[in-house]
Amino acid sequence: MEKIYSLYNGKIKLVFDDVKHTYKVNGKVVYGVTSITGVISKPGLVYWAANAGAQKFAEFVKPGLVLDELLIKQIVDVIKSAHVETKNKSADIGTMIHGWLEQFLKAGLAKKPLPKKPVNPEMKNAINAFLEWAKNNKVKFLESERKIYSKKYNYAGTCDAVAMVNGELTIIDFKTTNAVYPEMFLQTVAYQKAFEEETGKKVIKNLILRLYKEIPEKGIPPFEVLETTNHEENFKTFLACKRIYEWQMENKKQEILNSLI
Repeated sequence: MEKIYSLYNGKIKLVFDDVKHTYKVNGKVVYGVTSITGVISKPGLVYWAANAGAQKFAEFVKPGLVLDELLIKQIVDVIKSAHVETKNKSADIGTMIHGWLEQFLKAGLAKKPLPKKPVNPEMKNAINAFLEWAKNNKVKFLESERKIYSKKYNYAGTCDAVAMVNGELTIIDFKTTNAVYPEMFLQTVAYQKAFEEETGKKVIKNLILRLYKEIPEKGIPPFEVLETTNHEENFKTFLACKRIYEWQMENKKQEILNSLI
């Protein structure tokens, strides 16, 4: 479903399709921040996928088990899709946590009743971690799921939250992943630069708030706050990723055109 967002004091109409997760301005597709940073290789995911398959193999293949042709095929099929199954489950939980946080923040901004905490233990742990972080800091949320667009560089995206954190204007990106990768800071700085371009306001910090889905050992906070001050270099790298992504898309379009000839 398409939604229209008014930016730059009504001068820009950003259209977002929340099913296809695509952005358009003036009827033309605008590449999103997440897609752009996706050009960076993630070698760690290869090992993760291999481990997911290995775990399925150990689960299904036991000493003494007689394997016929059909069973071998079934085991191979399970191993092939093991990483997808794990990824989808993690993505579902992450999406639901983000959804709850969006409801919570928007309800708070509108002074409406807050949503009830979920029953799922992983979701509840992450949400409790968020609430603990907010309690431990002086946080005033200003916007949730803030759509951004850079007229100068022609990219769009969705920032999880904009807030005053301990008196400083801050861009916040919520993560529920098992680790934080350097390219995630390319996302936050892209949100920061587009927000500053539109509003004229200076963002002091862009930070990643990683919320743990598992309760950590006693004495360890259930969240991790990460930030970088290397904003200019990170933005240069983001723009380099944007050009690579554009090149990839240009080549894909040409391949499609060639196939139609």
